[in-house]
Amino acid sequence: MSEHVRFSGGRAGRANLAWGQRSIYEAMRQAGPASAHYFNLWRVLPMPRGRGPYTVEQVTSAVVALVARHDSLRSRIALREDGHPFQIVSETGWLERQVLAATEQEAEKAAEGLVLDLAARAFDLVEEWPVRIGLITVDDVVRQVGVVLCHTAVDGYAADIVVRDLRQLLLRGSLARPPSQQVLDLVAEQESGVGRNRSERALAHWEAGYRKGPPTMFPDLVAEPGSPRWSKAMLESRALEDAVTIVAARHHMSTATVLLTAVSALIGTITPHETCVITPIVHNRFRPETRDLVTSLSQLGLFTMSSDPDATLAVTLEATLPEAMRAYRHAQYDQLAWEAMVERVSADRAVKVDPSCCFNDMRPVDHSALQESSPGEDAIRTSVTSSRIEWLPGVDHFTCNFCFFVTRQSGILSIGLNADTCRLPQSRMVGLLRAVEELVVESAFRDARPSELEVAP
Repeated sequence: MSEHVRFSGGRAGRANLAWGQRSIYEAMRQAGPASAHYFNLWRVLPMPRGRGPYTVEQVTSAVVALVARHDSLRSRIALREDGHPFQIVSETGWLERQVLAATEQEAEKAAEGLVLDLAARAFDLVEEWPVRIGLITVDDVVRQVGVVLCHTAVDGYAADIVVRDLRQLLLRGSLARPPSQQVLDLVAEQESGVGRNRSERALAHWEAGYRKGPPTMFPDLVAEPGSPRWSKAMLESRALEDAVTIVAARHHMSTATVLLTAVSALIGTITPHETCVITPIVHNRFRPETRDLVTSLSQLGLFTMSSDPDATLAVTLEATLPEAMRAYRHAQYDQLAWEAMVERVSADRAVKVDPSCCFNDMRPVDHSALQESSPGEDAIRTSVTSSRIEWLPGVDHFTCNFCFFVTRQSGILSIGLNADTCRLPQSRMVGLLRAVEELVVESAFRDARPSELEVAP
């Protein structure tokens, strides 16, 4: 049974949505109420060792302190008379809490089930504050905490900060250092001359890419819709994790950039375009001010790559690294100005420009760090046989035709794809995931070309 928990503390204020907030707000609005829950973020935190046992009220008090610490967790959205959204940060309010008793053996599984249940409903952006919590108890002692967060308040990076801070509050009772920045301060910075200049440089990069690339990456309906139409497949692969670490170390780049380039190269083998246009979701935590900022700061970057089936992945990585860096650098911009740019370029080209092809690295840790050693070729090839495909719940309506994502499951690297099956049938989805794995594994030990890989029709 759900109950409401009151919170108080922190400052109050009103401001426009930050650029990243406006971006995700618009995506949620386009997805509609039936699919908006797809954007919810959730985390599960086992009770930290070193203190405890923790009662329900002790954990709830830590959550209340957490909400007081971060403006974004006390923010709701309202609409002006002209229909534009803004945010109201409150000093007091309420959070939804559910408490579920379980046995010691069932606690971990019960926590995952409870948090998924809490995440299965869209947030009421006007009436509800953006945090829900679920507590799993064993003999009245809290064993697991599930936290569900609205995407307009946090992105994946910020969700990890929330869990980190909650853990520290449970261990220490307080946090001495304040956040590096708050959302109200961020909005003020973005609306200043510094913010406007940053946005203008980014939009110039976007406009150049939108004028030369294909208007959309998957324009043709090639199959009857699957059920649901937007299906979601995930490949869990220890072999890929080992191989991508080797390739990233060799080329002095992040594993995310390796995977972004690999999937872009493979898209080039299954689409007729000379240029692949893909939009990586960039966390935008490159400055000290944003290190501990809890908000939805992530925005899309624009990565373009010329298709060359004769180039090996090694050659492609060296050639496209500067373009990847430009994509990351220019992922902060005024969302309204971006929308105006898209309309202008679309009008000039007499076609709607929307690549509808994105890349999202969702891993919660610093995955750019390289391992001290990696298994040899035989070990990696053997582990390829243990990789597996899993189908996750999809939706019947979504805003993007092709969403490639990277995450971790049970400590193992996983890559996934959420795609419109009318444009990329399920067999091709599986074929593409397998092809990414094979391309990177082969490239870890010898030159490999995307054209040598077979993507199932």
